[in-house]
Amino acid sequence: MNFMQAVKLLDEGHALERHTWKNSGYIVKDAKGKIIFFDHNEPTFYSLTTSDALAEDWEQVNKDQWTIVSVSHDRELMRGKLFVSYHICTANSGRHINNHLVDKDELSQWSRYVHLDLANSARYLNKQDVATIQNTIGA
Repeated sequence: MNFMQAVKLLDEGHALERHTWKNSGYIVKDAKGKIIFFDHNEPTFYSLTTSDALAEDWEQVNKDQWTIVSVSHDRELMRGKLFVSYHICTANSGRHINNHLVDKDELSQWSRYVHLDLANSARYLNKQDVATIQNTIGA
């Protein structure tokens, strides 16, 4: 498909890559409407090139599946504030790789970059944490 058709899919929340990019990553649209390149580990700003804009080899792909393996509830000593962070990762051949510690405020954004597998995450978390995550990401 061409880039104009691809943009419509990005608006719907899908991930896309060019056929020539195989396994190097994909693009998604963030909450602010910016196109982000996700290299299977880190999100970065995507800069459209002329060849990408004119290409006819755009294709829809599945987002990477990531799992939330732990939730941390830390209180700031001086101000009594509660900070929540999530340890997320992806698995390859049964081994967890690409680990990230994500603040509660960033979890919803990460759910745009990757598919957060809540069914698998439930193996590591309690029911209350799973419900909070579902509420946070709007699942």
